[in-house]
Amino acid sequence: MIDVSVSRRVLWVGGDAYPLGNIARARQFMVVPRRSFAIRRFLRALGSLFALLLAISFVSEAQKNDSVKAVGGWVVIALFALSVYRLVQRLRMKPLYKLIIETSSSSNTAVVSHDSAEVSTLIRLIMDAIDNPQAEFALQVENIHIGDRINQYGDHNTGKMVHS
Repeated sequence: MIDVSVSRRVLWVGGDAYPLGNIARARQFMVVPRRSFAIRRFLRALGSLFALLLAISFVSEAQKNDSVKAVGGWVVIALFALSVYRLVQRLRMKPLYKLIIETSSSSNTAVVSHDSAEVSTLIRLIMDAIDNPQAEFALQVENIHIGDRINQYGDHNTGKMVHS
């Protein structure tokens, strides 16, 4: 959850502040999960598992050892189950909706949510606050962290810095 509010002509999204006068546009962007990528990845995993099964079969035949075939078979079954689980998880992913705040200098993803209506409501509230100097609101909204994002401006940037 993240706090989103407008107070004294400033949009606050968590700890980030955007003066309403600097906001050129607020928009919604839908991120659709790449299901075809998940299927291709699963098919590659199946190919690798088949190759592993053949290798186990050849080794067990060469050594005349059935315990190698049995252990290898269980390993292949476990890896297959893991691959199916990962495929199902990726196929069940819902689309994400980003609230993007555009200023005169840059675009910033402010909120990411599974709820399109929530992002649309935020956009409407922000645009109303830009038009009405007395407007104020405060909401708590779902925000999904989708990984590190590095914005780089100017020369001699250090990139991502991690503080412990």
